[in-house]
Amino acid sequence: MAIKSYNNKAAYEAAVKPTTESQVSMIETTREIIVDGVNVVTTQPTVGDVVFLDDQSKVIYVKGGAWIQKATIPAAWTHVGYVYFRKGKQVGVIHKTGADQKYLDVSQFAWTDAVLDGEEHSKTIGLRFGIPNWDTTTSITFTYTATTLAEAAAACTAAIEAKLAELEASATTIAQWWAYADAENSRVIVQRDACTDYRFYNCSGLTHITWGDMPTTDKNGFRVNGRMTDQKIMNDARGAAYYSTNGATPAADVPLNAAGTIVKKDAFDTSPYCQLLRDTYGTYQEYIHREYRLQYPQKLGVFSLPSGKELTAKYALMTAPTKPGGTKYKYPALYYGYNKSFGVVGLDFGDWYLPGVAEGAMLMRDETLAALSLSISKMGTTTINNSTTRWFAQRYNVYRTWIFNGTYGNLNYSYVYNAFRCQAVALLEIE
Repeated sequence: MAIKSYNNKAAYEAAVKPTTESQVSMIETTREIIVDGVNVVTTQPTVGDVVFLDDQSKVIYVKGGAWIQKATIPAAWTHVGYVYFRKGKQVGVIHKTGADQKYLDVSQFAWTDAVLDGEEHSKTIGLRFGIPNWDTTTSITFTYTATTLAEAAAACTAAIEAKLAELEASATTIAQWWAYADAENSRVIVQRDACTDYRFYNCSGLTHITWGDMPTTDKNGFRVNGRMTDQKIMNDARGAAYYSTNGATPAADVPLNAAGTIVKKDAFDTSPYCQLLRDTYGTYQEYIHREYRLQYPQKLGVFSLPSGKELTAKYALMTAPTKPGGTKYKYPALYYGYNKSFGVVGLDFGDWYLPGVAEGAMLMRDETLAALSLSISKMGTTTINNSTTRWFAQRYNVYRTWIFNGTYGNLNYSYVYNAFRCQAVALLEIE
């Protein structure tokens, strides 16, 4: 460790600091001691610190931000990710990489009344093929003679393929649709090996079963002032950027904690109807922060659903057979959250999971992103910012799941066939 002395603070600030070792500097005029660390290991990690496994596969935390120097990290260390929250002895770690994934990529329906007596029977089903559009339900009536579920399924597959050929569907579309026996549950499953539109769940003569028992809620909980309106800002800066030009223009005095939408920045700054807001909050971003920020912690709405860890553990590994053979994971976003391992306790398969809204409320805070930003930049891994839309683990309804919206900066929801950013998190404990 280098030790330096400077006549004054200006001389210290003008000096080039070492990037290969830590330095302790003393300012002569004030007797101030300043430590400029380089890759300093800490036992008390804070948000923005970098997580590694050392050469003994032990978890270590290195001070982040200006202190981290990637070029001098020991080659035997393995970079895991970053600290995104700390509460007591609990340390939340976000994986160093992320990728865009669909939330759902299979559509399933159950045929539960197939008659297996060897006699001829008729069945009518209705499915959405996207031909001529996804608002159209195509009806298919077919006859079948079956003594097994497999025979009934084969007849159903042939009928679907024939109808798609009649509609001049693409070869890809035909290849995605089929039916197969689910003997364990005494039914035939009619399946599309993809999900490409939000109206996928519509059917007749069948039961939609894509989600199994996965719970939902369309309630987003409270904002900080106890209101239940839609504007639940998770990132103040992004919310201010969007609503500054897309907010409301008031035509009457705006009271504190109004039930309506966020006012435009122009109106906040100059409108006589926003005088109370200006007097109370001073700045536009402070107004958004104190009136429209999502309340956390809370246990209402989506926060009452099972956690991201619980949902990942139960549903991430669920698979479906595919028409060409093999299997696929039904819920790619959840599987992505699960499918991480560094081979050590706490960072193995089953320890990582897709963040839920609780983790998102902590991760997307302005102060959290600011603390992470320099560390991530210096390590050169997947950017975590307030403009990238991210999946949360919890579902909104049959065709939507909760998200952080990178346009509005708020807790929102979107169609499950979309591909949004997924990034696994894990929870460690320090001694």
